[in-house]
Amino acid sequence: MSPDSIWKEQQVSRRGFMKSAFVGGAALSLSGRLALAEQMVSGRLSAEDIHGAGVRPGVVRLSSNENPMGPSPQALRIVADKMFDVNRYSIYTNYPDGYFSGLGDPDTRTPLVETLAEHDGVELSPKTRSSSSRSFGSSSPPPTPYIVSSGSGPLLYLLALAYLSQGGGEVIEADAGYNSVSRKAESFNEVGIPTKVISVPLTADYRHDLPAMRAAMTPNTSMVVITNPNNPTGTLLSYEELEQFVNSVPKSVIIVIDEAYIHFARDLNYKRAIPLALANENVVVLRTFSKVYGLPAMRLGYSVSSKAIQQRILFYAADSIPGVLTQMAGMEAVTDYNHVRKSQQAVWDFQDTCYAAFERMGLEYIPSSGNFLQVRVGKNRDAIDDALDERNVQVSSRGGDRMAEWLRISAGTARETEVFLNEFESAIKV
Repeated sequence: MSPDSIWKEQQVSRRGFMKSAFVGGAALSLSGRLALAEQMVSGRLSAEDIHGAGVRPGVVRLSSNENPMGPSPQALRIVADKMFDVNRYSIYTNYPDGYFSGLGDPDTRTPLVETLAEHDGVELSPKTRSSSSRSFGSSSPPPTPYIVSSGSGPLLYLLALAYLSQGGGEVIEADAGYNSVSRKAESFNEVGIPTKVISVPLTADYRHDLPAMRAAMTPNTSMVVITNPNNPTGTLLSYEELEQFVNSVPKSVIIVIDEAYIHFARDLNYKRAIPLALANENVVVLRTFSKVYGLPAMRLGYSVSSKAIQQRILFYAADSIPGVLTQMAGMEAVTDYNHVRKSQQAVWDFQDTCYAAFERMGLEYIPSSGNFLQVRVGKNRDAIDDALDERNVQVSSRGGDRMAEWLRISAGTARETEVFLNEFESAIKV
């Protein structure tokens, strides 16, 4: 089945589903016909009726902040077209007349970087090609503000290594937040490298408390990490808030702005943080292809930062540049605006449907700018989570003690959302 056909199949209405199932009823087993008859009478979808993109049939997976629409059809086509050429090194130079840095040469501008710069509105210097090859252990900076990596996660780990692994430093993150760098810093302590983690509580409305984070800094503070939109709360800081914070922080402190979910901010005129990275030596912005582009298994991400930050990152990095097929898929995904729009709309529709249902049930929720949302279910959260899991509906709990009564629900298709709400309403009565 083609990617377009998969997408259309996922969007089919319940009415269309029922019609096709009824027509094919003769081929169903007795148990299947009984289940179909029950659904026709009740009009209620269950997990058994779902076959989501990339998930085994009968499971509604709303636990990992994935793209329920699947990957970009354009990305799939380029991988299918080029995968038979991977036995040749020439694949590096034949697309179409550029060069992919798949052999460990970050000093050569790649077609993916060109595409990202155009998409992000970043003006690059005139293109040049280095006459010498440099490995990922080199201290020589790349000629652009971009570093491409196997996901944004490795970049977070590299930043921790670059600025915290010498010992004596501090990292500040929100409580509750994604906290990847903080977890890495804590692992340094476990092996005898003294590193302090400072967790700053969120505001009453579950946003980063930037004034409190600034007040928590000491002369030993090495890094501040801001996930925007925040995970798991989905709250969003404005560009102006971030800019004011950056201007107030000593230039010796590295500010990491993780924009993994930035494409789901509903204000299409929202100003993103890359200009802050271009204007400030101590700011780095991270992006991933795992969310709106639907390519988590391809492992692709990137950073935008000053040469000074790039040099520190590259000093600690291994030769792990994403493969050429991955970079090609990324190029196609970035320019597949139709898929991006469909993915955004699917998330916004999911949120609006859930918000209305939660309001009807009298449940508190946090309006989200990510592809997920948080709903407060009370002290029996774990029991509700288990009850949903028994019904093959997978959600998650994130945020530690601050969010101990909350469930995080990742976006699903319309049919997946319907199943979730059906089962959720039953589970909260248990």
